[in-house]
Amino acid sequence: MNRSKVLKRICSPLISVFIFLPSLLGQTTNTFCEKLNDFGTFYENPESPGLQSTKLFLSYQHQVGHIDGTDKTGNAFDDSFEEFRRVWIGLTGKFANYWKFKVVSQISNDRNAYPNDYRQWGHETFRAANITFEADQFWEWEGIDSMSFGYGRRTGRMADEWQRSSTMINCLERSSFSNKLWLYDREKGNPLAAWVKWTAGKHSFDTAIFSGTYDDYIGGWEDSTTYYGSWLGDYSKGSSYEILEYWLSYYKQDGAITEDRLAGGNEWALSLVNRIGNGPWALHSTIAWGDNGDQATLEREGSFSGVVLMPMYWIKDEKLKIVVRYLYQQSDQPEGLKLNSRYIPLSDRRDTSIDLNDGRGDEQQAFYLGLNYYLCGEKLKLISGIQHDELKSEGETQFRGWTVGTSIRLWF
Repeated sequence: MNRSKVLKRICSPLISVFIFLPSLLGQTTNTFCEKLNDFGTFYENPESPGLQSTKLFLSYQHQVGHIDGTDKTGNAFDDSFEEFRRVWIGLTGKFANYWKFKVVSQISNDRNAYPNDYRQWGHETFRAANITFEADQFWEWEGIDSMSFGYGRRTGRMADEWQRSSTMINCLERSSFSNKLWLYDREKGNPLAAWVKWTAGKHSFDTAIFSGTYDDYIGGWEDSTTYYGSWLGDYSKGSSYEILEYWLSYYKQDGAITEDRLAGGNEWALSLVNRIGNGPWALHSTIAWGDNGDQATLEREGSFSGVVLMPMYWIKDEKLKIVVRYLYQQSDQPEGLKLNSRYIPLSDRRDTSIDLNDGRGDEQQAFYLGLNYYLCGEKLKLISGIQHDELKSEGETQFRGWTVGTSIRLWF
């Protein structure tokens, strides 16, 4: 199929809904955006000794995509997808002056892109379920700007693309390398943890212990344990840049191959993130190293490393942004990497005539070009992008091809 026709076919419906949504609701764009900003707030009473505020959280993302590529034998294939990428709903709030809570449930399980298509609705797992104590407000320590203790399910972030939540993402999908570093549980969710965070001047710290035990709800501590620490230095003030940040993160996982483990079993990972920006442009970069840990086969073990560079430019301030991303990752074993694309592995499952080696290899390069349109800032936006991937194993190409997609993203 002609690629321009594919683009038009999959993008047009979402663009129409996106542009005309405010008018469909009988409001001007400015009025709609103002209301959207505070839409979820339904209770506030700062003087209450009990519950002081509660806000509804919703993240809705509908996405379409198309793949055109060749497998390891040179067999050409193409496939199209349409899905409820995310439908999350939850509550956040504050109580008893120093305590906060956050509960977010994933209520969609869209397998429209899988064999035997179906869409399942209802609570699947918690994306977040935690409680935090604002210790700095209770004790008022000198030299500490903020400090909090927390317990519950949360994200273990390593790469720049995971430092921003899915609602604030710059690309259509996070890169394979950033997802490889992420501390995900057995069902690709956020695990249980206990942590301490604090900020002093330009320095912010986050130390946590994560459990590998998977559970649809809170979970326990029966399996692997991961020790995590990160430092963020914000040197923007006084520099020649509007944004100048460095972020160093590390984790070490202890757990047997027979236990539930995080990050696909990675034994350890170390990442360095840099963000610089001035006016309309910014450059975010991630460089990282790690070890796959014990795996079912030797070919999936060993060390890995990679780099992600993401320059961005505002064509029209706060409205239209162009995003470019380059990814390179490699491992010392022939299947030490997994092509963590949203759709390429799904094509492999849907079509038994193609062979992508289960999306595994030892070297990957990817180029992404995207255009984002912001109707209400990050609260309502349209993200579109095209990406070229090449995955190799021992010098032989396992996949080469293009992925194009568009997503409408709404949250409050």
